[in-house]
Amino acid sequence: MSNQSLATAATHVVAQYSAAGKTLNKAYSAAVERLMGNAKTRFASVLEARSIPMVNDQVKSQLVNAQEVLSGFMLKGVQTAYGQADQAIDLIAKRADSAIDKVATTVARVESSFDFVKLDAVRAVNAPVASLATQIADKVAEGAKAVEARLGVVAEQAAEVAVAAKPARRAARKAA
Repeated sequence: MSNQSLATAATHVVAQYSAAGKTLNKAYSAAVERLMGNAKTRFASVLEARSIPMVNDQVKSQLVNAQEVLSGFMLKGVQTAYGQADQAIDLIAKRADSAIDKVATTVARVESSFDFVKLDAVRAVNAPVASLATQIADKVAEGAKAVEARLGVVAEQAAEVAVAAKPARRAARKAA
């Protein structure tokens, strides 16, 4: 395995981990958005379905609006964090690729200047490790995509299942 193919394998590993990070980040963001949407819907339906003493329709609508504002605030925070995490992943991947290119260029320059037989031995030892790292990175990326797909399926199924409301329990006071 040549110096260039080791650099290519390292770049591939960085790209796969970057893609996996972005996929998991996107799945997390989508799951939180779905969760907040379901919470809004359930909160509104619970308020409308129950008769609460001293709470009229105006107070109920104000409570629903307050919950929507709070939910919007939380979603905005998640979306901001999602965007910043994506930027961080891009920056880290770009810097790692740059470092890999610099090391590969330096090794090629040193190799062309001097005749090192030991570098071939180092490459021979590192070739299986690089191949294994590439395979692991591919599996991590596949796993991240599977998590994203599973979260989508689970969330869709959860939205379809209606939960029956349990009657409120009243604590009975015991005569002392």
